[in-house]
Amino acid sequence: MSDFATTAFIDADGNGFVDTEWVDVTGDGYADQENYDLNGDGYTDVTYNDYNGDGYADEALVDLDGDGVADYAETAGPFTV
Repeated sequence: MSDFATTAFIDADGNGFVDTEWVDVTGDGYADQENYDLNGDGYTDVTYNDYNGDGYADEALVDLDGDGVADYAETAGPFTV
């Protein structure tokens, strides 16, 4: 456990865009937000938010058309990738 926020960026396909981003806002070692670029265009397609800090996503946001606005939201988690 750390006492500071951490962000990890991963370019899995090597195209120069971040494909996965994990953000630990609370510093507890667990991601509070996860962002995924599934099609490699440089924009987030899926976001998972863990609001209560239990390590499981409480909300999933999906941008289906790539305009940067969530087209689908689900709050019944937990969700996995």
